[in-house]
Amino acid sequence: MTKAETIFQKELNQIHNSEIKQFVITCFDKLCPDYFWTCPCSTSGKHHPQVALGVGGLVRHTKLAVWWGIELLKALKHELTAYVHSQQLQDEVIATLLLHDMIKNGKGLGPDGRSLESGVTGTHGVTLANKIHDSDISLHRDVAGESMSFHRIINGIAGHMGVWTTDINFRPYKLTDPVFRAFVDLIHLADYCASRKVDEIYSKLEREKQDGIIKRSTERATQSSPCCGFCQAESCETATEES
Repeated sequence: MTKAETIFQKELNQIHNSEIKQFVITCFDKLCPDYFWTCPCSTSGKHHPQVALGVGGLVRHTKLAVWWGIELLKALKHELTAYVHSQQLQDEVIATLLLHDMIKNGKGLGPDGRSLESGVTGTHGVTLANKIHDSDISLHRDVAGESMSFHRIINGIAGHMGVWTTDINFRPYKLTDPVFRAFVDLIHLADYCASRKVDEIYSKLEREKQDGIIKRSTERATQSSPCCGFCQAESCETATEES
């Protein structure tokens, strides 16, 4: 098996369409730079959760983005399933998110761990989409030569940075087709959720859990506060009936 098939085995197994699955594998085989497999998701460490930092952080971010994509699809798929079969939609979402950050650091990282290219954050999605489009990697289905799946995946990769995409023509809101726009919005939201620094709020909530602050506050309120009124009214009504 290829490296992509080994590391992303679980994610690829959730793609039911064999052509889409092979498309993803071929993209990794032909276009994926070596740094993808080992670099952190954030070279500065400022913009992603701890799980996405350190060796292999970009791979873990990709897996987390796929997880978010599947979860968000459960809530948002109704905007799309009138036009795209539910299973095909999931296949396309997984494929797009597996590929979206493949060349996140452009030409690679320098000795200082920073990208060799400036501004690559806002351009890497469009650059990768163009590389795939210009290569011989495709999804050939319809008489026009390329399937709608291919175009949705390409648009999703290009616009996955949303409003932070440098070329405004590839931002989701610029897409005139409502299906394409909803699809790219979902991809962007999955990537955005996967990139949020949740460590601090998780730690804070865990401390509150351990401290029992909510339980203590609830107990104090129950002991010191009068009834909400509903119970009193109900008791009065019962008492009146009994008398």
